[in-house]
Amino acid sequence: MRFSVAQQKEIIEAGSGRFIGYIVDAEICEKSGMITGFLVAEPKKILHIFQGEEVTRKISINDILTIGKDVILVKGVLA
Repeated sequence: MRFSVAQQKEIIEAGSGRFIGYIVDAEICEKSGMITGFLVAEPKKILHIFQGEEVTRKISINDILTIGKDVILVKGVLA
């Protein structure tokens, strides 16, 4: 799967069904060249629209349960 395709999928927490955000970047191991995690941008809140700083969180590749046609399901992610 191309990274650009993964970026278009919604990241959903499987336990709660909560929308977490979209992939904005990948973290890659320098030694192996394998993806170790994704940086996911949280949805913007109305009051934060004008702030330039985007809040991101790291989702480990081990936390991904399944990759579907439109969504990526991840197991419990700390808030």
